Amino acid sequence: TTLDKSVQDNVDAVYDDLDKIPDTRGGQQLQSAMVVVDNETGDIVAMAGGVGEKTDFLGLNRATQSKLQVGSSMKPLGVYAPAFELGVITPATVINDMPLYYKEDGTPYPRNDTRVYDYSRTILQGIVRSLNGISIGVLDTIGTQYSFNFAKNKFKLSTLTDRYETSSGQILSDIGYSSLGMGALTVGVTVRDMAEAYATFANDGIYREARTYTKVYDNNGNLVLDNTQDSNKILSEKAVNYTNYCLFNAANNGTGGAAVFAGHNIAGKTGTTSSNRDRWFCGYTGYYTAAVWCGYDIPEEIKLTGTKTNPAARLFK
Repeated sequence: TTLDKSVQDNVDAVYDDLDKIPDTRGGQQLQSAMVVVDNETGDIVAMAGGVGEKTDFLGLNRATQSKLQVGSSMKPLGVYAPAFELGVITPATVINDMPLYYKEDGTPYPRNDTRVYDYSRTILQGIVRSLNGISIGVLDTIGTQYSFNFAKNKFKLSTLTDRYETSSGQILSDIGYSSLGMGALTVGVTVRDMAEAYATFANDGIYREARTYTKVYDNNGNLVLDNTQDSNKILSEKAVNYTNYCLFNAANNGTGGAAVFAGHNIAGKTGTTSSNRDRWFCGYTGYYTAAVWCGYDIPEEIKLTGTKTNPAARLFK
C-alpha cells in the first residue's frame, strides 16, 4: 500500500477527536473528509472518510464515495488553468467584473458573493477574491465545451456529465457557466478527485492517478496486480507557474488565509456552495497536496460558532 503511517497518524489525531472538529450550531455532527497526496510520488499517503472514532467496518467513506458540490474550488480546474494553458490570459490580464447578462426578472448573472461588482479586475484579483464575475467572464472567453473537456479528460473529473436526466425528465448538464465557473455540479465529485487534480499543480503540470496500492502478490509471492499509475503532462510550465502564483496569493492574501501556517509555502483555493452547505480547501505545500471537505450528511447551512473562518481550511492547517 502507499499508506504513510506517520502522515495517517497525524490525520487521525485530528479527525478522530471531535474536540478538534470546528463547532457548529446545526443539529447534526459536522462531517469532513480529507485525502493527502505525496507530491513526489503522486500516491495517497493518508485519508479520512469522516470524523470521530471509527465504529463501522466498511462504512461510508466520504473521501472516496460521496459525490459532492465543490463551489469555487472548481475555478482553477474548470476555468483558470485551462485558460492559462490556452494562452488567452495571464495573472495581469484585466477583465470585466460585471454581470455576463441579466435574467428575465432583472437579476444579474453571475452574482459576486458581496453582491458588488468592481467593473474591472485583474485575473489575479479575481482568483484571490474569488469573484464569480471574473471566473464566468474568463469561462465565456474560452468556451464551456473546452472547459468541460479539460476538466473531465485532463484533470480526470470523471463524474462530470454532459447529459443527466432526472426522474422528472429534466435534462441537466455540466457544460454550463454555473457548473464549470462556480462549481454547481450536476452529480458532484469526490474529495479524492479533487486531491488528484490539485496535485497536478504541485507536480509541474503532470497529472498522476493517485494510488492507494502499488502491487498485489498472492501467498506464494506471485505478482497478481501491478497498479502502475497513469500520468500525463497536461499543463505547460507557464500555465503551472501562473496557477501556482495565483493560488499562493489566494491562500496567503485571499480567502484561504485560515489554511496558512509558518515554515511552508502554501497555495490553494477555498470553495463554498449555495447556502453555505459545503466548505472546501484544496491546497498544497512543497511536500503534500490535500483536499478537505466539510458539510453534513443531510445538507444544511453550516453555521459556525466562535471563529467564522472556513472549517475546511482550519482542518487543512
